[in-house]
Amino acid sequence: MRLVDIRRESGLSHVSDTTIWKALRERGIKAYREEFKFILKSENKLQRLTYCEERKDWTLNEWRNYGFTDEMSIEIGSLFGLNLIWRDITERWHEDCVGAMKKQGISVMCWGMIGWGWKGPFHVWEMETKQEREEAATAIAILEVKRVAEENELNTLWKASDEWKQLKLTEQIAYRLQRRAEKSENIPKKWIPQTWHGKKYKIKRYKRGDGKGVDSWRYVKAVACPLLWPECLLRLQNNPAFTLMEDNAPSHSSHYTTREREKEGILKVDWPPNSPDFNPIEHIWTLMKSRIQRRQGAERITTQTEMKSVLNEEWAWITIEEIDKEIAKLPIIMSRCIAVNGSNNFHA
Repeated sequence: MRLVDIRRESGLSHVSDTTIWKALRERGIKAYREEFKFILKSENKLQRLTYCEERKDWTLNEWRNYGFTDEMSIEIGSLFGLNLIWRDITERWHEDCVGAMKKQGISVMCWGMIGWGWKGPFHVWEMETKQEREEAATAIAILEVKRVAEENELNTLWKASDEWKQLKLTEQIAYRLQRRAEKSENIPKKWIPQTWHGKKYKIKRYKRGDGKGVDSWRYVKAVACPLLWPECLLRLQNNPAFTLMEDNAPSHSSHYTTREREKEGILKVDWPPNSPDFNPIEHIWTLMKSRIQRRQGAERITTQTEMKSVLNEEWAWITIEEIDKEIAKLPIIMSRCIAVNGSNNFHA
């Protein structure tokens, strides 16, 4: 709760900030930094705990094998500094003292990649043009024709196999026996599956997203193919244990993205949902935002064009030492998460 909220809700609009501040101090209530965390379900906590326990004994030698990626959305004109709230010292993780970010203004989105001792590619997203949408629609239509043909071919081969013949025989026998039993015992008929009639192989359709944000098609075409996967393959040449880290955003985990990535032979970590605190690049984003916020006066950013240019500048200025410093925190983060049974009420 902020000081202005205290004044409003207590009906003390006529009382000065200094008087309220002194009264709060006397009761042990001070202004602290507001924490922002995901609200986790029990299954999320279990997934996080499992992830950390599997890596609790890892040193930097293991974390060197990871390539960390993420997107960042930055709002033009927004403040990224500390937001102070008034609370007791014991209420740091109380629900009323933990905030949630809500974007309202014009934003610019970017993507980046880091690893121990290196800084990978960086991309600032542009609005998709009409021509790009039309080209995507044409390409997806061609892929859809190929998908249907591939699915039909796989199922045709399956229906010519001994596996299908045995399945058909087994299900037909079960069907006849069940119908005889129902007739002799005069009981209602029960539905009996006959899967041999259907398809064993069903390849998901290629389709675009809802137009809100970056879908898997744009992610693959603008980032994964030209930037991410070549970087991963380069890392794999020097380190066969290299592993890609992506969160579970739909554009990263869709059938289309997964299939294209697997064609490249790139291994991806099984990432626990709602766990940005495990990704060191999040702290790099925070660092970039804080530096951007310090641009005041003539350097103040007011347009998307300016923000895109500045994002590229700030990424170029991120040092390897700053990256390694964040990755070096991972062993401590794993142990802290285990200590709170997979929760996120700790400071990373």
